[in-house]
Amino acid sequence: MQIYAVSITIRIVLGFMLLALIWEYDFPPFMVLIIAILNDGTIMTIAQDRVKPSPRPDSWKLNEIFATGVVIGTYLALVTVLFYWVAAETTFFETYFGLSSLSGNSEELSSAVYLQVSIISQALIFVTRSQSWSFLERPGTLLMVAFVVAQLVATVIAVYADISFASISGIGWGWAGVIWLYSLIFYIPLDIIKFIVRYALSGQAWNLVFDRKTAFTSRKDYGKEDREAKWVLSQRTLQGLMSGELEIRDRGSSMLAEQARRRAEIARLGELHTLRGHVESVVRLKNLDLNMIQSAHTV
Repeated sequence: MQIYAVSITIRIVLGFMLLALIWEYDFPPFMVLIIAILNDGTIMTIAQDRVKPSPRPDSWKLNEIFATGVVIGTYLALVTVLFYWVAAETTFFETYFGLSSLSGNSEELSSAVYLQVSIISQALIFVTRSQSWSFLERPGTLLMVAFVVAQLVATVIAVYADISFASISGIGWGWAGVIWLYSLIFYIPLDIIKFIVRYALSGQAWNLVFDRKTAFTSRKDYGKEDREAKWVLSQRTLQGLMSGELEIRDRGSSMLAEQARRRAEIARLGELHTLRGHVESVVRLKNLDLNMIQSAHTV
């Protein structure tokens, strides 16, 4: 959930900052409070979520948390900026969906922006909670219920609410349906962005460029012949075409081991079945000096 927190912070700050800088648009602060309340209520249910255990030991991956959060947050902010531009500066929605224009009506425009921000921001929970595709890992029932309830409340507010101090006005079910469709379309790339950032941070994406130096090599066809030769060698090894050499090496190693084992067995039997060997074995066992015993016996 750390990625979710970073992403939401970036998308709120950057998104509304761009709207203010480009169009001098001030989003109602009261609606930011409503977004925070609904999001926090949904997030609390994550404690009872249905998740898969991590296949590897978990650790604090701050690089992945901040990088993914910044990239996804920036993407969501740009999606909101694009929605505002299409709704306020063009007639796309009016032409293709037969909706009434929001241009020049700041209160209805605020309701539309509020609903768009609320939907895709909470839907981000399902992306950040999953290791794989978000639609393949079923969330917990409590989380799903909380999401549906929160977005029903947000949709009803955007459709019917007429709050003067919050500077919002109802936009109707037509606009609400189009905003849901818009949010669903731009939700799909979130999983792909997550995978791209994770792959880039793993270092594998740069192996071809830096480790193998494929992009900067001066060899003919970028070293194509060398790569093909390595591939053929690996395939021959996998398919057993070089198994003869391996068998000869294994056979030679096993013969040496067998000879050493036989010599050790002969030496052990010699110690057990000869008088001299038995005496030497007892002397070594009792840590006696065999040379001193022999010299004393000679005298």
